[in-house]
Amino acid sequence: MHPVGFAAALIVSVATASAAADGCEKFAWPLARDRAAFAAADKTTISAGETLAALPAGALVIRLQPGPQASFAMPPERKPRLEQWHGGLVRLPALPKPGIYQITLSDDAWIDVIQNGRYARSVGSTGRSDCPGVRKSVRLDLDASSVVLQVSSVAADTIAMTIAAVN
Repeated sequence: MHPVGFAAALIVSVATASAAADGCEKFAWPLARDRAAFAAADKTTISAGETLAALPAGALVIRLQPGPQASFAMPPERKPRLEQWHGGLVRLPALPKPGIYQITLSDDAWIDVIQNGRYARSVGSTGRSDCPGVRKSVRLDLDASSVVLQVSSVAADTIAMTIAAVN
C-alpha cells in the first residue's frame, strides 16, 4: 500500500473508532434527532413552573430551582442522590394523540411524568454516561390529556429535553 493511502486509511479508521467510542450510537434506540435538537441554537427556554402552549418542536431548556425551593405536582418518586441539586416541573397541554412518547434528557436527572394525577409508567428506557450532551431517554404510553414533566436530582441549574411521539 502506498504510504499516503495507508495514512488516509489510518486516519479514517481512527476517526471512526473515536466516534463509536463515545457511546452515542449505543443507546437502545437512535437519538440522532435529539442530539441535533440539543445542539441547535434555537432552543425554547422556560423557567420551572411554567406551562407550554404546545409541545416544543425541538429541544426545551428548563431553568431549574435549587432543590429546597423546587415545587412539584407530586413528590419525586426517587430521592435526590446529590446534596446540592436542582429541579422543577413544566406543564404541557393535552397531547395531540395517544401513543408512545419519547423524552430524552441532556444530563443526569430523575424524571417523573404525571398524567391524570398518576405517575406514568415507562415502557422502555436507555441511558449512557459516555455520550456527550445526552444522558438518557425514556418512552411512555400516554393518552391525549395534559402532562406534567418533573425533573429532580439535576446537578446544574438548567437541563435540556426533547419530547415527541414515537412514529
